[in-house]
Amino acid sequence: MTDDGFAVRCTNCAFTWNTPAMAEGLRVLGACPKCKGALEFRDDAVTPAPAETRDADVSAAPHMVLGIPRI
Repeated sequence: MTDDGFAVRCTNCAFTWNTPAMAEGLRVLGACPKCKGALEFRDDAVTPAPAETRDADVSAAPHMVLGIPRI
């Protein structure tokens, strides 16, 4: 595989995705959302931190930041 700077590439339509977040989502899907082709993942692509560590700060939760909804 050549290093084109992509995180994921579809082997059927050759569309590429470049971010680790997209790579994580495409791993869950398991197929290209455009053509349903097989996906090729770059081995050294960095995966985002697990949700437990990202959402550890509850003071930034949406209901704490946005406040009481207006009617």
